[in-house]
Amino acid sequence: MKPAEYQRQVKKCATEIAASLPDLANRHTTMIVIAALTEQVSGALAMGRAEKACSDARAKAIIERMRAIAFGESPSDFV
Repeated sequence: MKPAEYQRQVKKCATEIAASLPDLANRHTTMIVIAALTEQVSGALAMGRAEKACSDARAKAIIERMRAIAFGESPSDFV
């Protein structure tokens, strides 16, 4: 998949996920939502690595991007 298409699909999926956050926030505390999303992301990374769809390096780059975004730093481009 070309980088531009990858970025387009990532943004589309992120928008779909973000649409569900207000409903979750109405039913759960912020920390519960964060913890649940962490479980989902870590599970997805583990699945991707197990299926050889995601290398260790790419998984680490995704985690680093999340860290940068969470702490208000400039994240790297989509990984």
